[in-house]
Amino acid sequence: MNPTLLLLGQSFSLAAKLTGFVFLAYVYWKYQRKPALFWSISWLSAAFSIISDITENLYILTLSEAFWAAFLFHGVAVLLEEEKFSSKHIKVFSVAPVVIATYGIILGLLEYSSDWFVILGLPYASSALFMVLSGFLMLSIRRTYNHRALYLGSILVINGIHEMDYPILRLVDWFAPIGFTLGAIFAILSVYIMINFAFTEEFIKIEKPPREIPLKPRLMIIPPSEYPKIKEELKDIPVLAFVRDLDTPKTWRKFFVSAAVEHGSIFPTDLPKITEITIRYFREAREKNFEGVALIDCPEYLRTYNGFDAIVKFLASLKDYTLLYQAVLILVIDEKAWDERELTLLKRLLT
Repeated sequence: MNPTLLLLGQSFSLAAKLTGFVFLAYVYWKYQRKPALFWSISWLSAAFSIISDITENLYILTLSEAFWAAFLFHGVAVLLEEEKFSSKHIKVFSVAPVVIATYGIILGLLEYSSDWFVILGLPYASSALFMVLSGFLMLSIRRTYNHRALYLGSILVINGIHEMDYPILRLVDWFAPIGFTLGAIFAILSVYIMINFAFTEEFIKIEKPPREIPLKPRLMIIPPSEYPKIKEELKDIPVLAFVRDLDTPKTWRKFFVSAAVEHGSIFPTDLPKITEITIRYFREAREKNFEGVALIDCPEYLRTYNGFDAIVKFLASLKDYTLLYQAVLILVIDEKAWDERELTLLKRLLT
């Protein structure tokens, strides 16, 4: 084995992964993009895997690889959920590499097995498999991110396939330097492509409207009869809409609020998700120097699933963020669907 070549490959790989951690952490800090947060942690975990391999700590290496794959997969799943390409349930599978790695470590610590393949080989291979799956998931959103998703998905698949050969070839002396050199090349390419992906307009920001928004920053309560007029006035504006009525302008970024589990839908009890998406949208709009406009056309539907007290707290919180970001929040409320006490309290808190 050529120790110099081996150390060189490890060093380049470590540097690339730490770079990925720093830049993606910055994207999260700057733009609050959750996929970037999980990806940054994944690269930090990957850096620990290099350090633990240099120090020959098999247990830390096993866990590091598992967390690398888990956070990478989780970040991709969150991105797909945001882009309405998958449901939130796919994120659950991100724990699998960690579970498999932990099981192998327990077998080793309890001395049920001292076999290298059980402690490191199999967990390492399963982690690599999840890297490959992350790549294929990225390829599924090419329609939104075009060649950027193609490049990132492809390099993740290639990198994952390369990681799969570790349990077979790591102990082969002549291949170890070659393997780490290839790993360093794939790591550098993965980090570079992912950083470019994370800094694109599509990922971090929304498009600025082609004209000024004809509304002043505030919370508006309108009856259903005025809803068609609002659609016409804002047909060129990238309104963030949580709707039951799917007949909306094409420029609107809409989320269907429904108890049916479908791609792109938000469950009516998932009020924190609606709040999170709205805050991120308002923040991105302010970064683009225009007033964001959010609309909810189904407060009555939300009240049915959450109760009056919960929906009032939810809407009052959204009002505060609307004022904070100098944005516009439009609520389409049918006054006939509320009793007089509820309607009075609602208007008092929101207007």
